[in-house]
Amino acid sequence: MRAVRRLVPLLVLLPFAALAQDGGLASKAYDGKWRVAVQTTVGDCAPATDVVVTVKDAKIVAVSAGGIDSWGYIDAANTVVGRFSQGERAMRANGAVKGDSASGAWSANTDYCGGRWTATRAN
Repeated sequence: MRAVRRLVPLLVLLPFAALAQDGGLASKAYDGKWRVAVQTTVGDCAPATDVVVTVKDAKIVAVSAGGIDSWGYIDAANTVVGRFSQGERAMRANGAVKGDSASGAWSANTDYCGGRWTATRAN
């Protein structure tokens, strides 16, 4: 259960598609730190948590929760896609960004839970 509670914040961001070229990514307009609030609406994961996600060159490069591997991007259509993992546990998130805010859904197949996330620019 503790690992699930640590992983939920990471699902903050979002099914995966590998990008062959950076040409499909958004500009650097969304680079920086984003404060993300994650809420569980289905399943037995932590009910709510907050994390900070760092975006650089339109790619998700870090998350404030330790021990979590992150991968993701914001594409040219302003779609957010991310995957966050810790060992065998994984969380996926997707959504959209507009201006200084973003929102979407997340799910964790390994823990049978999911919910919504919202983000605002932190810097």
